[in-house]
Amino acid sequence: MYVLAIETSCDETAVSLLLEENGKVTIVEEEISSQTAVHEQYGGVVPELASREHLSNLPLLADAVMQKSGKRYQDLALVAVTKGPGLKGCLLIGAGFAKGLCLAHTLPMLGVNHIEGHIFAPWLATTELKFPYLCLVVSGGHTEIVEVQDLGRYRIVARTIDDAAGEAFDKAANLLGFAYPGGARLAALADAHRPSGKSHFRLPRVMRESQGFSFSGLKTAIALLVKKHERELADEKVRGDLAWAVQESIVDALLFKLQQALASSNITQVAVSGGVSANRYLRERVTELHGVKAFFPGARHCMDNASMIGYVGLRRFQRGERSTPDMDVIARWPVEEI
Repeated sequence: MYVLAIETSCDETAVSLLLEENGKVTIVEEEISSQTAVHEQYGGVVPELASREHLSNLPLLADAVMQKSGKRYQDLALVAVTKGPGLKGCLLIGAGFAKGLCLAHTLPMLGVNHIEGHIFAPWLATTELKFPYLCLVVSGGHTEIVEVQDLGRYRIVARTIDDAAGEAFDKAANLLGFAYPGGARLAALADAHRPSGKSHFRLPRVMRESQGFSFSGLKTAIALLVKKHERELADEKVRGDLAWAVQESIVDALLFKLQQALASSNITQVAVSGGVSANRYLRERVTELHGVKAFFPGARHCMDNASMIGYVGLRRFQRGERSTPDMDVIARWPVEEI
């Protein structure tokens, strides 16, 4: 069974072809086109520009995937596409393209929840992850802990209240002079100047009492700290020390909530996914958790990608689910508890 998957929820245009054979899912071909260069000058994603880039890139990526694989659209069993959440204009481009393919080649279509894709992204890298497990989804727009009992059976443990972890990384990086998106560069600077002891800078431990994830207060504290030490930050070592303090504070907040969730359950498996799951220090801390086995996506599948959308679409399709040609996208579509 071949599944073509399409992801256009934000600023990555992604297409993937998956093969399901004897219960095993493999990635035949995949393409991802980043729009970082387009949005960098604006300091963030411009929705209209992102939509136009998807409109230009998506047909080219789909044709490239099919040509490299040697398959035809008629060989497909399903087209899976991100239905939400995301930027509505971007979602509409992907959904419209998927509908056109399905109408032209008489193919079934299935709309997939983007966050659910992240929840199952680690399954692309391992066969050892089993139900139940806790999934920490950490990206630019979403931070949440989900108890995963099965496909479609979730309990939300903690969810984003205002700003997500990825946004906190990027805003802190911007304050330190890195161009958007600077979160990964801040992390690299922090790792390069990891102190032998504690950082000289002190940041508050946030979200100890709150029910969900909130990084707005931490962002304010970082801004005040940067302003206070502006002259000293001309020194690369001082900047590195502050970058480490920022990274340590964000990761500490994530680990605090994750440990709370583990303590209140009998679950011993943890999956971490989303763009921030590529962070080396976060992976170290999660892997070090006592009595817990940790799972992560491959580096390519931490970011938004179509393979994770195809995986969820395939599994739901096998359960008999389909989307109709009049399917609408949902810009705000949280993973629902069952």
